[in-house]
Amino acid sequence: MNNSTQTNGPQAAPTGYRKRAVSGAIVTGLAAGGRAVLHVLAIVVLARLLTPDDFGVMGMVFPIIALATIFQEAGLALAVLQRDRISDEELSTVFWINTSVALALCLLLLIAAPFVAEFYEEPRAAAPTAASGLLVLLGALSAQHGALLNRQMHFGKLALIEVLALLTGTVLAIAVAFFYQTYWAIFLLSFATAAAACVLSWGFSRWRPGKCAPLSQVSDLIRFGAHFTVGSVATYFGRNLDKVLIGRFWGTTQLGFYDRASKVVLMPILFVHTPLLRLIVPMLSQSRQEPERYRRMFLLAFQMSLLLTVPGVVLLAAAARPVVVLVMGEQWVGGAPIFGWLAVACLGQLATGPLTMLFVSQDRARDAMISSVATSIYSSLAFVIGLPWGAQGVAASFAVSELIRTPVMLWYATRVGPVSLADVGRAILPFMAVTPLCFLAVTTLVRQVGESTNPFAFVAIAAVVAYALGMLSLLLNRAGRQCLREVWVMAGSLSSRQPGPFDSVATSRRP
Repeated sequence: MNNSTQTNGPQAAPTGYRKRAVSGAIVTGLAAGGRAVLHVLAIVVLARLLTPDDFGVMGMVFPIIALATIFQEAGLALAVLQRDRISDEELSTVFWINTSVALALCLLLLIAAPFVAEFYEEPRAAAPTAASGLLVLLGALSAQHGALLNRQMHFGKLALIEVLALLTGTVLAIAVAFFYQTYWAIFLLSFATAAAACVLSWGFSRWRPGKCAPLSQVSDLIRFGAHFTVGSVATYFGRNLDKVLIGRFWGTTQLGFYDRASKVVLMPILFVHTPLLRLIVPMLSQSRQEPERYRRMFLLAFQMSLLLTVPGVVLLAAAARPVVVLVMGEQWVGGAPIFGWLAVACLGQLATGPLTMLFVSQDRARDAMISSVATSIYSSLAFVIGLPWGAQGVAASFAVSELIRTPVMLWYATRVGPVSLADVGRAILPFMAVTPLCFLAVTTLVRQVGESTNPFAFVAIAAVVAYALGMLSLLLNRAGRQCLREVWVMAGSLSSRQPGPFDSVATSRRP
């Protein structure tokens, strides 16, 4: 067992923190960019080779896979990530718990397959449901290896694993879709990616499961994981009940439109928030005793995530039709209104998504569980309200509900800890100001040149306008200007000895 597993993680000097932060950000950002390119490639090509009906069939199955995955992981990867110390025996115990649960879920999914097909009144849903147990098992086998690499801040290895795994899945899925035109290509995208990630995780991590520790030694991990599992189950219903209801009452075609729209719109969360969580949480966890450093790290990460995502999502909401034509082709134009409403809903999630960093790094699993349960109940009510009007009604109702929920979530997450609601308010203010301005600018472009311009050229022009306005918005207040200054410092810190935003902040002032 190497010592890095038993220690608290990297105990770096200030310069070491800076170097790790910047190099980790670069590697994680490049990996996220590579994954985004592959993800877009899969969406573009598969949308042209397959039909909305094909995506609707798999859209019925993936919520079941998502639910099984929650129980398979049981929040234990996050528990390992935030713990101060963990031994080889304790990590082995967590591994075997994950694996045992995954095997039980494989059997359960096999038994449930015919009942799923009967529920949806769609026989084609049975076989992918039965096969989905393999996805759960592969995830369990690699979960602790990935968590350990993350804990040790091996961002380069994690980046390589993710990109190579997704490349494998994308190539296989496109090949199957091209030659066979079957919805199984969509399943194979997930399966091949999970299989490759499992093999690579074991190859890059030197840790191997062995002798287990008594359960009493990992009771805190199980308790932490249980809180997050309850919260994750609640979040699951808030994110998947819409698809289940649409599939059950409106059929595969409407579900296909809705499923593809949600996949595209949630890309900013997948490719910005997820890497950000991986990069920042270990650093925040190790800075809990230094409130000022903690606060600055979180606020910088928060504002950077908004800068990267808000202008793009506003573009998706304001120019849904040309974006749909560009990304998925003319056969998907019928889903453009759904696409636009889900983009509006995503704006609220861009503000609340990074709050997970506060819950995890401050060991607030119970608060995370409560917020997830409340959000799930609230979102589920919105889905039911919109259901009589089909997939578009569900999307519109969800969008309105998210904009109402966002300020409440911001207050709840900042009730305790070094980051206050006022801090978050100052950080988010420039983006609240620029959102309507971006929307107005893009909709004006749509009216003036949208129909007469090549979709690629139009989206490129609109993106430049939206992101230019986003950058300018940071000049509106002191918090935004400080963010720009610290980004500039980070950009030069790899070759500079000057303090960066992750270094000592004893002399810094609050924005």
